Amino acid sequence: MRGKLSVLEQTLHQEVPLTEQMGVRVESHDGHELVLHADFEPNINIHGTAFGGSLYSICAVTCWGMLHLKFEEAGIDAHSVLVQARISYIRPVKGDIQARCSLPVDGTFEQFIQRLRQGEKARIDLVAEICTEDGVAVSYSGNYSAFFKRN
Repeated sequence: MRGKLSVLEQTLHQEVPLTEQMGVRVESHDGHELVLHADFEPNINIHGTAFGGSLYSICAVTCWGMLHLKFEEAGIDAHSVLVQARISYIRPVKGDIQARCSLPVDGTFEQFIQRLRQGEKARIDLVAEICTEDGVAVSYSGNYSAFFKRN
């Protein structure tokens, strides 16, 4: 599994160069949840807390990374793009950033994959959170569209 995570990290740094500048690393993936980590220092704002744009970015790429891994696992050669997102900044993040994306448990992910297997475009809502010792600091919800790659 670590090999897949290293490949995902390299892919993120190549496809989204900002992630390398942010110090993003793929921390873990258990098949249901993906965790990414970003260093605090390159993501500090003028208030000494994590910059909102960095928090948004790591949430967006955590969800994208989850889809990337699940497509690979399912043998689906697809692209995904962020269509729409919303984010709530609940409390400041004052240290390294850890974002988590878990697959939905309501059956929508399985329906999403089935639509792709049938050759259709598919959309899904994914959630990412960034927590601190005080609880949820950032809550992100993104709607992702997926489609087969064209040769």
